[in-house]
Amino acid sequence: MEKLFIISTHAEDNPEKATLPFVVAVAALASDMQPTIALQSMGVYLATKGYAKLVHESSFPPLEDLLRSFIEGGGRLLVCSPCMKKRGIDPADLVEGAVVVNAPTLVKEIGESKAVLTY
Repeated sequence: MEKLFIISTHAEDNPEKATLPFVVAVAALASDMQPTIALQSMGVYLATKGYAKLVHESSFPPLEDLLRSFIEGGGRLLVCSPCMKKRGIDPADLVEGAVVVNAPTLVKEIGESKAVLTY
């Protein structure tokens, strides 16, 4: 199965760029690809419980629904540990299925992926 790696660095600051990674990842799941979304910078907020309800780009399905579909469909959600620490986010605050990682894990995932997208 081909791997798709998507890096997301936005949250409520840019609803369109926060939502697009999940739109693409859900489409990848439907296309028999293995998508991984890595949240960095402001994007780490998207993995916190209840936050996705605050972000909505009117031209897309609600982010909360996309996030749920992504995780339930088998997508991998990686969250940058240093980015979380900078923002005072505790691992206990993350949605079920989110995995806290560091740079070496991200580099490994990037190297194994057929394509890498950044939003």
